[in-house]
This record gives sequence, C-alpha cells and structure tokens, in this order.
Amino acid sequence: MAIVVGTIIGSGIFSTPSLILAAVGSVGMSMVVWVLGAVVSVCACVAYMELGTMLPRSGGEKEYLQAAFPRPRALLPFVFCLSSLAVGSPSGLAADSAVTGTYFMYAATGRSVEHSEWAQRAIGVAVALFCTLMHGFFVRAAIRLQSVLTVVKVLLLVLIVAVGFGVGIKRGTRGFGDAFAGTSTHPSAYVSALFKVFFAYSGYTALNYSIDELRNPVRNLPRAALGGLLITATLYVLSNAAYFVVLDEAAVRNASTAVAGVFFTEAFGALWGQRVVPLLIGLATLGNVMCGMFSASRVLFEAAREGYLPWSRVLGSISRFQSPLVALAVSCTLTIVYIVTPPAGEAYAFLIDIGGYPVWLFYGLAVVGLLIMRRSHRDLVRPFRAWHVANGVTIATAVFMCVVPFVKPESDDGEIPYWAAPLAALAFILLSCVLCQFKMDFLKPVFESGRIDFAGQGHASKLTTVLVAGAGVVSLVIGFAMQRLELCFYVFAVGVVLTYAVVLPPWPFFRKQPVTWLERKTSDAPLADAGPRRTLVEDVSDDNSD
Repeated sequence: MAIVVGTIIGSGIFSTPSLILAAVGSVGMSMVVWVLGAVVSVCACVAYMELGTMLPRSGGEKEYLQAAFPRPRALLPFVFCLSSLAVGSPSGLAADSAVTGTYFMYAATGRSVEHSEWAQRAIGVAVALFCTLMHGFFVRAAIRLQSVLTVVKVLLLVLIVAVGFGVGIKRGTRGFGDAFAGTSTHPSAYVSALFKVFFAYSGYTALNYSIDELRNPVRNLPRAALGGLLITATLYVLSNAAYFVVLDEAAVRNASTAVAGVFFTEAFGALWGQRVVPLLIGLATLGNVMCGMFSASRVLFEAAREGYLPWSRVLGSISRFQSPLVALAVSCTLTIVYIVTPPAGEAYAFLIDIGGYPVWLFYGLAVVGLLIMRRSHRDLVRPFRAWHVANGVTIATAVFMCVVPFVKPESDDGEIPYWAAPLAALAFILLSCVLCQFKMDFLKPVFESGRIDFAGQGHASKLTTVLVAGAGVVSLVIGFAMQRLELCFYVFAVGVVLTYAVVLPPWPFFRKQPVTWLERKTSDAPLADAGPRRTLVEDVSDDNSD
C-alpha cells in the first residue's frame, strides 16, 4: 500500500488545482471534477485488480493485451511498450520533476511565480538523475527513502485538510461564494481538466507492473491498490476544499503550479509558507518521481526480457546491485529529454496532456480485453471479478478522453495549439502500428529467407546507434533553425521509431518459445533468451505489501 500511495500522491495535488479551475471556470465544478475523477479511478482500479489477479505477471498492459488480442501477433504489446516507454512514463516523470524544481525555487526565492524557467528545468534534471542513482545503486535505501517521503506527502495533505478546516471554522469560506458561477459548458474544457485530475490520481496500477515482486498478489494486490486509492482520493477531495476555504478564486487562478505554496503562505505567513513548506512539498514530489522511476524501469525491463526492444540482453539484465540499471538509465534519459524540450510557459500542462492520451487509450483497450477474456479464457482462475458498471465506466471514459481532445475549445490563445498534444501522441501510436505491421509483412520474410544475415544483434545495434545519433543531430538543427525547440523532440522520436523499425530485426516475431505469460503458463517451454528469473528487490513485498 505504501508504494501505491507514494506513487499516486505527487505533483498533481500540489500544482494542478489552478489549471483545473481555469479549465472548468468555477470552484463548484472544479470540486465536481475531482470527485468524478475519484469515481472513475476506482472503476479502473477494480478492473485492473481482476486483470492483475487473473494474470499475475509483471508488465501490466503488455501481458493483458497479448493475452486478449493474440492477433496480429505482438502488435498491441509492441505498440504499448513503445508508447509507454517513449511517451507515457517519461512525460509524467518530467512533469513531476519540473514541479519539484518549481517548489525548490519557491523555497529558495520566496516567490511562487517569475522563476527562471531553465533553473527549474535544471533542478528537474538533477531530480531525475538522483532518483536513477538511488534505484540503481542503493536499492534498499531507495525503498526506505520512498517510504519516508510517502509519509511526508500524507502528512502534508493531512496538514492542508486540518488548516482548511480550522480556517473555515474561524472565518468561514472564501472561495465557495456562488460556487458554480462561470462554469464552462464546452466538452473540451472538461477533457483538459480530467487529464490533469487523472494525472493526479495515476499510480493505482503501479503494482500491476511489478507484481512478480509482490508476495501473495491475489491477496495483497486488491488490498494495496484499492485501499491506497481510496485513502488518496479522500485526501485529494478534502485538500481541494481546503484550498478554496483559505484562498479566494482569483488567488488560486494566479498561483499557477505553486497553489499549495500560496495556500501555506496565506495560512502561516512568509517564513513557513514561502520557505519551509515549499521545501517539504518539493521533497514530496521528489518521492513521486522515485516511485514513478521504479515503475517505468520495470516496464522497460520486462519489455526487453520478452524481446520487444533491441539489446534485450542488456536492457533486461540485472546489475550486481540487484537493480535493472540499464533500464533505469534509459528511463532517466527519456525523462530528461521531456524536461528540456517543451516550450517555456505551458510545458507542465503540455506534458500532462501528451502523456495522458496513450494512458487512457491503453486503459480502454485493456478493459475491453478483460471482457474478451471472460469469453475466450473461461478456464482462467479469477480470484477477483470486476463489476460490469466499473468496466463500462472505464471504457466510456477512455473513449471520451481519446475523442474529445480533438474538439476545438472556446478559446485557443495558448502558445501550443489544442490539438498538438493528442495529435503527437496519436501519431506516435499509429506510426508504431504501421511500422510493426511493416516489420511483419516485409522484414520478416526477408530475414526468414536468409537474404540478410546479422551476426546476432551486434551489427544491427551498432548501425542503430549511429542512426539514432544522426536523428538527434538532425532534430537539433531543425529545432534551432525554426526557433521551436520542442520540434527537436518530435523529429528525434520519429527518427528513433523509424530506425528501430527498419534496421533491427523483428525479434519478437522470431521467438521459438511462447512469449506471453498465458502461453508460458500452459507450456513447459522456458522463457527464451531471458535466463533464470531473479527477484529485483527482495524486501519490497515485506515493506510495502500491506
């Protein structure tokens, strides 16, 4: 439960309330959106509890999609791994790292806004590197530090609720007068708000990605996931109410991503509100980056062991420190790319939106696959069965979150067009699908015929490294020439995907042994090229299973 609570509570509750209020237009509707987000998150969590206890294998959606959609072979797991590793996970980690920089700058300068953009990003890069080093070389210390920072986060939220309650009794509410005045009626406003709410609630599926390291997952997964989410959701709703009790609507709007700091400044004065508490909030969001880096590296690690990525033996290896060191390094590198490339001013909202789109697309597909497997795999033991209402709500929300972002909002005066984030995410997913099919239709017959012979992965990996470096140089030239640094990321991402698709052999499709957990469960064949399985963190389940 500590890992779930620690993963959920991050920068979202301390930074997104002002962005959500600006999107929906009123205090009352902002509270409704937070409650709605909690209800939908509980429904999705219940569905993932059935998936996790039915297929108790690390990897999350990768395993669920392969079991539910075996044809085309490995298509959806391949696309999920690529999208999660290149878009979903690093963008969320970058957003949390950026907010950590914001609050550390707040503590250093005493100002909630008007910070140096690149100073915040530099702190964010340092945070990502620190979390990687801790998880890579000091595994047990990192787990203990996560637990300590989780306690800090929970205590901060409890303090926010207590302060709001005390101020409300003393002088009444400030932000709840005419609570629904100015409420937006445009659907795109609610998509923007819900992306940020779901970003704040994300993390309840953390154990699904590392379930191999959890003892007795049938018992502990539902308890930890649902219990952690319910505790966090209660604290979130009460914390938002406390913000509007202490601050008026204008103060919340103007606070940008430092609303918690402004809240404590109003409640405790300059010393505590501008120095001490922002430092604690920065440490709390750092704890969320640590939890997120833990989960992201495990997804990459499992994807490599299953053969979905190049250099599978390297990326799927365990270091002498009992950690997936190379997978951590790759996750950290991608996170840093997302920290430094988005344009200034709207970087935080952009990172949330571009990362949230593929998350909800695969949430919906995973739950659809759950319904399919109830018919196609009736013999699987289901210790927990999700409610039909929960499945329906999750699928409906996924459709809403994937379609409505392309609807033009009432006003689009930002630096980044409203369609940029969802279009970039969707284009990446579609391109991955096309290239995966291209590998199957064209490259696979070529390799099987023997017309191209690679000595293992050596020559392909060397050529890939050269071409990826070339894509990086080209992307920098294009970005600086057009004075739009964010274009560097788009060009580089496309270059990497094209390189991987064209140069490397389609390794997942040539494996002789079963590649899915479901197939391995009913087969005596060993996991190909993976070697003996080893537990990464021996004491994770002991410290966090409850």
